[in-house]
This record gives sequence, C-alpha cells and structure tokens, in this order.
Amino acid sequence: MKAKALTAILAAFMLTMTACGTISPPIQNAVTETTTTTTAESIHDSAASSGAESSLEDEKIKTDTFIAEFFDSDISFVDTSELVAEAMKGCSFDNEIDDSNGVQKITLKGTNGGGSIEVMCIDLSKSGLSYDMEYILENLGDHYFRQTAAQMNGITADDFVSDYRMTSSVVSKGKYQRYASVQKTDGMASQFGYTETYAVLSENKLTVASGAFLSSDMMERQSFSQLMSKFAENVKY
Repeated sequence: MKAKALTAILAAFMLTMTACGTISPPIQNAVTETTTTTTAESIHDSAASSGAESSLEDEKIKTDTFIAEFFDSDISFVDTSELVAEAMKGCSFDNEIDDSNGVQKITLKGTNGGGSIEVMCIDLSKSGLSYDMEYILENLGDHYFRQTAAQMNGITADDFVSDYRMTSSVVSKGKYQRYASVQKTDGMASQFGYTETYAVLSENKLTVASGAFLSSDMMERQSFSQLMSKFAENVKY
C-alpha cells in the first residue's frame, strides 16, 4: 500500500477513534470539577518534579514517533468480520456494526448505559519495522487503551478501581492485555465502567479488540466484561 493511501487510512481511523463522541449513561449527567492548588516547594523538590516531567515528555515523544512510523509503514488491514460475528453471538446489548477503513466498530446500547468496541487486524509482513515484537505490542496496546478509555465521559484514571496490564511473548508470537474497571459515585448516582484492550501479534498479523462501556447498572458492566472475554477467546494466538 502506498504511503499516501496509508496516511489517508490513518487519518480516517484516528477519526473513528476520536469523533465517535463520549460514552456515558443515558440517564445521568455527571459533572466533574478539578481544582489545582499551587504551593511553595523547595528547590530540590522543584528540580525533582521538573526532571520527572521531562522524562514523561521524552517518553511521550518517543511513543508518538513510534505510532507515526508504524502507520506510515507498509501495512494493510485484514478482514475481521468472521471474528466479530463469532464473538457477538448471543450478545445481550442492542448493537450496530460499522465496517470502514479496515476497522469494525461495534456500537453497544444497554438499558442504562452504552459503549463501543473496535476490532482490527493489521498485516505487518511488509512493514519493514525494526522494533521488536514486545515493543510493538506494548506501545500500540497502551496507545489504543488510552484512546478507548478516554471515550468514557467524565472518567479519568483516578476513577479506576482496578488496572491490570500484561504482556507475554513466546518465540514468534505475543499477547497484550490491559483492562480497568470503574466505580464512581457523586452522592446521588453511581457509574460503573469497564475498558479493555486485547492485542495478539502472530504470523506477522496484529489483531486488536479494544472497547469501553459505562452504565449506571453494575450488571451491564459485567455483561460487557464477558463480551470482551469472548473477543479474546476468538483471537487466534
């Protein structure tokens, strides 16, 4: 695939990840306020804080550079309709599936909440990337996880009551999984959320299933978690 075509695919794909709006329960409208307090610090503490911020910024630049290189390389998308159809069998949520630019986006709606899952398979056989398998899995996995989790309206990492991350590799294949659950109460209503990214790199093909769901019903969160497990079970490893 030529570079211009890949750039167009990347632009369209990133649009699907960001233009879909936010995920929030249809019944409640929570408002989150953030207050920042600035206090005097010692020269030593300021220097340490500055050093930590500089390190984080360097890491972000490194990651962003990798993501740009990845999508600008000679990659192509593989059809995932069979995987999606199998994993969605018996799904209890109302759903719509949109297949565009190589990405299957599943919009889910429950009685008290909603969410979405995006599924893709990327052929890396002609990419020419010099990064090792574990580096590709970890950086792309974290990238998709952050984008997916950000779709939950009013939810930040501070609201996660669990946050699990795992990367494993055996010979020529590897697996990445990260998930987090949310429970947030404002005194009047509660929100229960779940977000997960599952990625497998095998035979030069990277398969990713990444989703998030937010509801005022804990049981809907549980049902979504089980649905993500079905996607993981159907990804070849």
